[in-house]
Amino acid sequence: MAIIRRYGDPFDEEKQNVLTPDDKPSEKQPDVSEIEGDDRKSSTRDAKHGSSSNENISQRAQDYDERAANLWSVYVQEAESHDRALIETWKDDMEGIIIFAGLYSASLTAFLVESYQNLQPDPAQETIFLLNQSVSLLAQISQQLGPNGSQISRALPQSIPAFSPQPSDVRVNVFWFMSLVFSLGAALAATIVQQWVRDYMHVFQRYNNSLKRARVRQFLYEGAVGWNMSIVVDGIPALIHISLFLFFIGLSDFLFSLNHIVAIMTTLVISFFGVAYIWSMVSPVLYAQSPYQTPLTGIFWWFVQTFRARQHSDNSTSGERRLVSTNMTDGRVELAMDESDDRQSRDARAILWVIDNLTEDSELEPFVVGIPGSLSSPWGKKVWENVAKYQPFVADSSEPSANHSSSETGTHHDAVNDLSDRITRLMKTCTEPGILSEQARRKRARACVDAALSLVLSMDGVSGEWRWFIDSDTMSQALVYLGVVEKIKQWPSLPPSDFDSAFAARWMCMAILATRKSIQQASVRDAAGDVIATLSYARAEDSSSDDSAIQTAGVLDKRVKKAWTAAQNIHERLVVETDTDKMDEVAHKILVECKDDITDLEYMWNVLGWADELDTSIMNLVHVVMEASGGVLVHLPGAAIEWPAEKRRLPEKIKIKEPKWLIPQLLPPQFLTERLWLCAWNLRNLASTGTEWLEAFSDFSAQELQLRELQKLMGDTEGWFKIQLWRIQDIRDGGLVYMLELFVTAIRTTRQLSPESRPLYIATLQSITANWKSHRNSLGTQKCLVALLRDVLPTAHTSGPGYAIPAFVVDAILELVGNIIPGSQRSLVNEALSLVDEYFTRTPQSTVARSVKDKLESPGRPG
Repeated sequence: MAIIRRYGDPFDEEKQNVLTPDDKPSEKQPDVSEIEGDDRKSSTRDAKHGSSSNENISQRAQDYDERAANLWSVYVQEAESHDRALIETWKDDMEGIIIFAGLYSASLTAFLVESYQNLQPDPAQETIFLLNQSVSLLAQISQQLGPNGSQISRALPQSIPAFSPQPSDVRVNVFWFMSLVFSLGAALAATIVQQWVRDYMHVFQRYNNSLKRARVRQFLYEGAVGWNMSIVVDGIPALIHISLFLFFIGLSDFLFSLNHIVAIMTTLVISFFGVAYIWSMVSPVLYAQSPYQTPLTGIFWWFVQTFRARQHSDNSTSGERRLVSTNMTDGRVELAMDESDDRQSRDARAILWVIDNLTEDSELEPFVVGIPGSLSSPWGKKVWENVAKYQPFVADSSEPSANHSSSETGTHHDAVNDLSDRITRLMKTCTEPGILSEQARRKRARACVDAALSLVLSMDGVSGEWRWFIDSDTMSQALVYLGVVEKIKQWPSLPPSDFDSAFAARWMCMAILATRKSIQQASVRDAAGDVIATLSYARAEDSSSDDSAIQTAGVLDKRVKKAWTAAQNIHERLVVETDTDKMDEVAHKILVECKDDITDLEYMWNVLGWADELDTSIMNLVHVVMEASGGVLVHLPGAAIEWPAEKRRLPEKIKIKEPKWLIPQLLPPQFLTERLWLCAWNLRNLASTGTEWLEAFSDFSAQELQLRELQKLMGDTEGWFKIQLWRIQDIRDGGLVYMLELFVTAIRTTRQLSPESRPLYIATLQSITANWKSHRNSLGTQKCLVALLRDVLPTAHTSGPGYAIPAFVVDAILELVGNIIPGSQRSLVNEALSLVDEYFTRTPQSTVARSVKDKLESPGRPG
């Protein structure tokens, strides 16, 4: 007994029929009621197997979550773009083949009409043969019938000889008929391919569902790949080429049967084109960059790559060397992406090409936006190094003179300066309001600053220290504009949600680098030299040496510090008084209680009358620095602030200077003392006249006493004016430590360094300290550097948030100390060694501190 199962529902075991070999299936048509009953039973079975069946149905009904629709939409978009580009190429090729094949076949037919007749007997020749045969027979008969007829019989002419075509005619017709077949076959194949590609692309118009489109397209695509459709399509033009060369071979053979001179000349021309065709076929295989190829090149590529495999590596292979694809198109892409010096040079030339061909601002802006990303990797930096070093020769358009060759009249095109000029022009559109909308202006300015910063930090020293820098005035204007709109000055007080800290870090680094360039101007150095000279001659000593200036600075330290202490004592007494109704009495009381402090203030103001010229030179230096920086220092946190406006009464006979900007590192001593002294003068004036015009006793104090920058400077610094003199000497010699001080001040205003900004700050530090060797002989730089080291090194007394300096900044300053201080004055070396030794005791794991400590302990060894 055979068991036969019906292939229905796999869970329908009740309907499995057991039939014997003798049983025959009924030919009766099924009743509708039976079918409906089967459907109801099927529904019942589904209910019995609810959980399992429902899961399978659900799985079949919905393959993916609805959120996956975007994924398949992306697939369809990419696939349609890829396929459309390929199909359009195929369609254009096929249309060209059909047109060429039609014209070519028509031309070839004209030759075939003449040539195929040589393959059959010539009727004219047969007629002549028969006529000759008849004449011969009639002649023989007439001789025999004549009166003197000869009885000698003559042999009759033979029958028509068998026809045999010439071998050259056979060859020519073989070549030409094969050429015609190939040509028509190519035209037929081209029309079929057009139908194929139309059907292939219909999938994108036929269905709306992205998943269905994706599945049908992938199904058809894998079929096209598996059945080598691309090879078939690429082979159709080869049929035309074969057809044409068959015609050329037949033509040459045909001409040799007519005239050797014509045949030789024609064969030479055909040979030339044949050699060029063969070269075009093999050149992409030998030289992958060759633009020439034929339909047979892909086959030759496959053959060569199969037996002599080349290798490549790129990002997709993680540096591993892999075989180049046997598909020529893919293989050339892999060779183009191969990591090599050639690719690096090509990338550089590509950037140069873009620089030369971008003319409009709308075209240049996306390029500028991409510059920071192109410099974020070691590979990109090497490419830009090649760009900086590459100066292609550009011939002069003018005619060469008689004494000079044309090669001497050209110039070297400098891509670095060209790009700098272009970014400068683009940035100028941001500094002039009204040209762009505010949003577009802000976006473009940020892009230009980011690009300039990336180029300066990455390429500094490669092609000249500042060759990558944009025009200083334009950069300053852009930084000032962004400093306002980005609220850089308010960074410490703004909530994180209202502030772009990442760009603020880039802005500060660019501002510091811009200031570094500006203070290297001759005007700044000359102004700093005037301050030092004024200090040298302030004591009427006939010497302009720095030693005399130091002695004067020591005197200023004592007197200004004493005036500051006295003014601060009076201020502390004033702030506790709140009874303004009895202001005269309270003022008299304070004059009595603070008699010594008031006396000190008045004395110090009197004895510093000689410092008027010094104040003028310092204020001039501040003015020159601010002017050189283009106002950038105003927005750089901690760099410069406006002098507080004076609200107190002023003596009528005394004209007080009112400078606009206050740079904490550059204070005029007489003016500061004068502002402090006005407190005493106002108290005496109020007590003597009873004038009531101030709202609170604290208004009598100088506002400078409440500035944090000055509080820290006067309270934590010993010999502040000596340090200021060293700073001025440092500015005169290039401003290395002054830039570090600005950097440290900016870092201290940063609430938290993000991981993204850390490499940026490190690169900025490296750029600032890159030319440290030129400062090794500057005593002012050396002393100011040790003072800065004392300020940044953490100690038991400097652990608050205002003193927090990142370790990489401390390490950079330590390394600078180790490079500059050894070989300096012994007292300075010992001071630096003491600071480093204390720091190393607190942080013994610091390898930088250990290295610097060893250098300072052996000062004879060069840094």
